[in-house]
Amino acid sequence: MTKQKNYTLTKAELQAMEILWSMGKACDVHEVVERYAEPRPAYTTVSTFMKILSTKGFVDFKKGQGKQHLYFPLISKDEYTSRVMRDVKNNFFGGSVSSFLSFFLKEENLSQKELEELIKKVEQ
Repeated sequence: MTKQKNYTLTKAELQAMEILWSMGKACDVHEVVERYAEPRPAYTTVSTFMKILSTKGFVDFKKGQGKQHLYFPLISKDEYTSRVMRDVKNNFFGGSVSSFLSFFLKEENLSQKELEELIKKVEQ
């Protein structure tokens, strides 16, 4: 098993991780496939995602019945989100929190209510 390096998940890998995070337990590939919206990807496709995520250090597995592998996340969604956002802040905004926030405030056209909520959070 490899520790996560500076890997960023692809959209497909992130979708598989979202399912694992939502499951709350170790699960096999069949269970993961069942959680996808229609049209569901093939079993072999999801199995490949699990192997890639394992190689990248995001998931691990334990032996199930027979040849079955039960996969589980090694990193929480909050941990992954924090890392991605920290990387965005460092790579695009020179590590500046104020530049990072200013960009999103300008781009998102927040309502007065949303701005007031943010100000309250900052004051806390």
